[in-house]
Amino acid sequence: MLTMADFCDQWFGFQDTLFENDDGRLEFSGNNCEALWPGDGKPGLWFSSISRMGAVYNLIWREEEIFMLENKKSKTDYDFHFDRDEHIELVVPPVFDNCTKVVAAEDGIAARELYWDAVCGKKEGLERKEELLLGSIEKNPFAGEPYVVLSQVYLTEGRFEEAEKAAETGLKLLLEWGCPWDKRTSWEGWVAWVRVLLLKAMEKSWPNTGFGILNLGLVK
Repeated sequence: MLTMADFCDQWFGFQDTLFENDDGRLEFSGNNCEALWPGDGKPGLWFSSISRMGAVYNLIWREEEIFMLENKKSKTDYDFHFDRDEHIELVVPPVFDNCTKVVAAEDGIAARELYWDAVCGKKEGLERKEELLLGSIEKNPFAGEPYVVLSQVYLTEGRFEEAEKAAETGLKLLLEWGCPWDKRTSWEGWVAWVRVLLLKAMEKSWPNTGFGILNLGLVK
């Protein structure tokens, strides 16, 4: 679990380039020592690898639960086996639906590229951006940032109920991870922004000027 936390907290596009992680499997099979920091800033291709780690951890947790239940049934007074660290309670993180789902490597790549096109691509209009973001979410529903950006798209279009739902999902996922996937902005920045979006969706209002958006905040 600590390895999962370490990767998702630190990994972004620069490391993908450094280790030539083009297939999204995070196997450290390449060595591009000429990669320049910080690269293009793209989110990292770590979802597939981390989800597989989570699935293995979930199996270990289930096996440990079964072992301890069987031991309790076979003994009148159950004693912890400290050599097995049975006094330490294993906790399954909430990510990937409590570590029960795995993201395919190709889906992780597609989700990242669709998200990147939506936020950094050509000026193609909100309808196209919505299509790209929904495509990203379909490929990988476990990243919070696509929901956050989608919420802003809906707010701009005056679709407040859909914006509220997307913001709630994005906030939930960001809180589950405790770190950002898109590391161009800090986790605290993402959480603050999505809280603003959620508030405006609940108020059913959104500014239609640049200065109006610039002045958004939770302080009234």
